[in-house]
Amino acid sequence: MRNKALILSILFVIIGFFANAQSHNEQVTVEGSYRPQIKRSERLVKTPETPDNEFNIPNYKADARDFNYGYNMEIETLSAISYKAEYGVEGKNNFLKAGIGTRISPVFLFHHYSDISRNMSIGVGVKHYSSWLDQKNYKKSSFMNNAFNVMAVNKFRGGQLRSFVDYKYDMYHLRAYDDIENPNGRNIHSMNVGAKWLSNGSSYRDFYTEFGGDYRATWIPGGTTEHQFNGNAHVAYSDDWIDNKNINELQTFAADVDLNYDNVYQGQLLVAVNPYFTMSGDFYHIHAGVRVDFKTGDNVGFYPDVLGSVFVLDNSLEFYAKFGGRSKINTFADIIAENPFVTTNFTNFSEFGYEKTKFDFQAGVKSKIANNIDAHLGVRYRTIKNSVFYIPDYDFYVVYDEDATVYHLQAFDVLFNDYNVVNILADVHWKAMEKLDIAAELSINGYTMKPQLQTLSNASETANLYGKAWYKPGFTMTLRGDYSLDETWNLNAAIMILGKRWALNLDNVPEQLKPAFDVQVGADYKIQEDLAAFAEIHNLFNNKYQLYYNYPSLGFELFAGIKYRF
Repeated sequence: MRNKALILSILFVIIGFFANAQSHNEQVTVEGSYRPQIKRSERLVKTPETPDNEFNIPNYKADARDFNYGYNMEIETLSAISYKAEYGVEGKNNFLKAGIGTRISPVFLFHHYSDISRNMSIGVGVKHYSSWLDQKNYKKSSFMNNAFNVMAVNKFRGGQLRSFVDYKYDMYHLRAYDDIENPNGRNIHSMNVGAKWLSNGSSYRDFYTEFGGDYRATWIPGGTTEHQFNGNAHVAYSDDWIDNKNINELQTFAADVDLNYDNVYQGQLLVAVNPYFTMSGDFYHIHAGVRVDFKTGDNVGFYPDVLGSVFVLDNSLEFYAKFGGRSKINTFADIIAENPFVTTNFTNFSEFGYEKTKFDFQAGVKSKIANNIDAHLGVRYRTIKNSVFYIPDYDFYVVYDEDATVYHLQAFDVLFNDYNVVNILADVHWKAMEKLDIAAELSINGYTMKPQLQTLSNASETANLYGKAWYKPGFTMTLRGDYSLDETWNLNAAIMILGKRWALNLDNVPEQLKPAFDVQVGADYKIQEDLAAFAEIHNLFNNKYQLYYNYPSLGFELFAGIKYRF
């Protein structure tokens, strides 16, 4: 309690300081995101964002209209056409949201972005979300998430320098991690520091460059510590060599270089070089390149990087196809962010290896119908090697101070496996009327696992013989709506559905988890032009679905508070 009260006090001191900062910079928008726009030759927009930092069981966003459970739809915009409008975004730089839930769960979100001089701007983001009361049917199951972000943009004659510091502190006081040895539950820290140089202008008859680097540390006190160093560079040059006079119909030669170094008891390095050529016309867009991955302790990987789009019916309909592949390092930070219940004893894993997408094919159609409907239908097929899955840690036992019983509880070990996956993807955004927005997303997923034996530190050696895609849903679906009743009332709702997922229980027997169904509703009442009161309900029907075996979602909870844009 004392620590939480101290953290909240610090947050309000920070607000008092930055609320008095200088003029606002209208280049940056949105609740929850800093979005400085950078010109590039292919009409792309860079959108660096503050860190996603919510309690991820389920992954509630701070704003009901930004409803998200962390199960990304894996839909990628492949061309210059933006087929889907961003949902639930209002153009304000500075935003404050503060409220409390019926489980004594404070929620707090603060973003501020200002020009402090002619050539320098600064942004600050603070997040807090916690539960101070235990769930009735789970022992000591409170949690706390905190995030702090500072970013600065310095403007020079030749470009901009964007620097940032992100810090996250998550505490999970859950029964599988709350024993004599860990009386305060699991504490996860992450610090990310970096900078990026962005050239002014575009690549038209000049070299456009971006260079960046960052350092990230992720650690659990008394457990695993990971160090990551990342660097990236982008160079492009465009001209109208094919004698097109339209500035939007250029040809571009470009190259991206990414360097990733990861160390968890042992280091591994990945350097990716991706040269490519692009050109666009009135009815087409072509991107042709190759990606070369250099990895420590592995062969060099070569992957095509090809995509094409054809626009018809006055650019209201787009057919696209893409073919590629890539490698990436499996990191401790990614694993602990996806599943905070994995064991901390990774000493037997000197490295997590590389996940390799050997084959990645995508195709589909995007359309804009009657100027108020954006729709997408696509298919994606991938062959992936050495991907991370979660199975039980069979040797996890705890004893509580007030109870002499030894409990065999659920924690998770990691398993690496190869698989093929087919995704059928669909999404639609419908501006049904002036006051009503509706958006829906659907992903139908089919997994084919490669059976193989793998010796694990804590799990059965035969655990993978069942060939299941552990915790991968057969389908995901979200439906969101936002309705402005009048000038003072705004109503919103969201539904999330996850299909059945396979899990191994403590007896090493496969078990299907029931589909997850979660409904969130909310309302805003405008008190003044930029001040509103809000109320929202999470998990309206108190559905105790499990995202991971033995760890159900939070139940019904009512939140109320204020929102202020300035």
